[in-house]
Amino acid sequence: MKIAGKQITAARDLLGITQTELAEMAGLNKDTVFMFESGKANPHARSLEKMVSELERRGIEFTNGSGIGVRLNYDKAAEFARATAPERKGSER
Repeated sequence: MKIAGKQITAARDLLGITQTELAEMAGLNKDTVFMFESGKANPHARSLEKMVSELERRGIEFTNGSGIGVRLNYDKAAEFARATAPERKGSER
């Protein structure tokens, strides 16, 4: 499935995370996310896979068809939150 930079932006907005946060989660440079979202460059396939994977882990679903779309699956998002809750509590010092 082809993913557009605007879909990544929308996904981040749904999750309430910044470009920097996404880059850190995916192990990428912030400029990679910025350049893709702004339409200035396309990332390497592996970099895009990392972004998409991290967003999907958090409940994002990308769609294509007669148009492009992004949605947040609340059940998947809640599952991710439950699975990472102890991990986040320990890091919030």
